[in-house]
Amino acid sequence: MISFERFISFRYLRGRRKVGTYITAFGVGVGSFVLIIALSVANGFEKEVRDRIVGTLAHAKIFQFGESYIDNADSLRRIILRQPGVTAAAPYITGKGGVEHEDAQEGVLIMGVDDSTEPGVTDIASKISLGRFSLKPAKSDRERMFPGIVVGVGLAEKMGMRVGSEVVVMALAAAHGEVEPTPKMERFTVTGIFETGMYEYDLNLVYVAIPEAQKLFNIPGVEGIQIKTTNLFTAGETAYRITQTLGGYPYRSTDWESQNKSLFKWMKLERLIIFLVISLIMVVAALNIISSLITTIFEKRREIGILMSMGANSSSIMRIFTFYGMVVGFVGSTIGVAFGVLLCFIQYRFHLIPLPGDVYFLDTLPVIIRPVDVIAVYVVANVIAWLTTIYPAYRASKTLPAESIRYE
Repeated sequence: MISFERFISFRYLRGRRKVGTYITAFGVGVGSFVLIIALSVANGFEKEVRDRIVGTLAHAKIFQFGESYIDNADSLRRIILRQPGVTAAAPYITGKGGVEHEDAQEGVLIMGVDDSTEPGVTDIASKISLGRFSLKPAKSDRERMFPGIVVGVGLAEKMGMRVGSEVVVMALAAAHGEVEPTPKMERFTVTGIFETGMYEYDLNLVYVAIPEAQKLFNIPGVEGIQIKTTNLFTAGETAYRITQTLGGYPYRSTDWESQNKSLFKWMKLERLIIFLVISLIMVVAALNIISSLITTIFEKRREIGILMSMGANSSSIMRIFTFYGMVVGFVGSTIGVAFGVLLCFIQYRFHLIPLPGDVYFLDTLPVIIRPVDVIAVYVVANVIAWLTTIYPAYRASKTLPAESIRYE
């Protein structure tokens, strides 16, 4: 059985000022709708960036303190592969150098990898747009055999490279007993061109075989072991546990999140800013509830006085008008959230909204709907609508019955 407070509140909602009620509910709905869309798009971009970073740099790395190198990479890799939570492992070497092609030169980060194990820990082999992911010796377009090198599409376009091009790779390495490093140069054949969609990687990364990287940097072993884990978000814990299994020092670990901490902290801050700024839309819309309630209270002060003279107490009057705001918030937020989730699902399923591929690294707008975001938006919209009713409802509850009836 419906209480008399709710009955009267519904009567006011359907009264002469119901157009204003609809507009208020519409404003709350628009705020909820836009907030769901904005958060889902932010989630989509965050996932795409994360997948590209992790797909290029692996989930985690095991290496040693200082500049020492691992000379037992094969046995260490077998030990790591036996650890729980590890699905793949591959040795690697990194170092700065330069690439020269015809008259163009460019600084790059040289990645020494094993092309037979690297596809297990990163997605770089699946990102090849031209050629193949092979670091074995290959014949150049000048009919000469050189070790293979795989370069990014940004670097290839900037320097005019293509599959089969001959390039010179230079690196500084100090020979045993020497204090000053001497430049090491090797000639390579471009065997593949990759495209990750991340401009920084496509412009600066090149891949060579581990033996060639050892020659360039004059090192006897490898820098470390890249690993891929069963759970992306616990990669850091898995890597740390592996270092403890290996006996701790001199082994240490890092994971994708700590390597890109600033980027992902900014993306989380960006989501918070989006949430706060767009929530102001709902605040502005909810302010209409205050004006609507104050007007209604002024018009209905005689009825309020009669109700109080018939026995209605202050709390009953307050519940009448707070229920008004709760209904407006509930209707607006429900419709707004429902339409926002529906539109995001349609975009996720059918990719109706395109993006310019030459500007972004995606060709469609990415969206990811998270239940926690939907719940948060729904709760915030209703709380805002409820809070805006407190002051007008309180004023209505303090109405004096005798004065309300006398002035009519």
